[in-house]
Amino acid sequence: MTDPYFEQIEKEKKLSQEIVRLREEVKNLQAEVKYERELRIKGTEYHPTDYHSRLRRMIEVVTNEKKLTDLFEIVDEAQTRLKIEK
Repeated sequence: MTDPYFEQIEKEKKLSQEIVRLREEVKNLQAEVKYERELRIKGTEYHPTDYHSRLRRMIEVVTNEKKLTDLFEIVDEAQTRLKIEK
């Protein structure tokens, strides 16, 4: 036999967790919209896409070539290759 009071408390707890999750999602979406707006208005002055996009591509290359599992090793290898590339 279950108590309706405890069931109501559980439902409220789940709803509050869902509300917190949705608030975080809204914050993330607002941040993305702000970022996209600033990027559109200011262009590359706002975000140095050159280095970051090259680093992202190099990280993909390193992860495909080597079977590294440690994130720090992958980023170190990618940064080293970018320095050599210049």
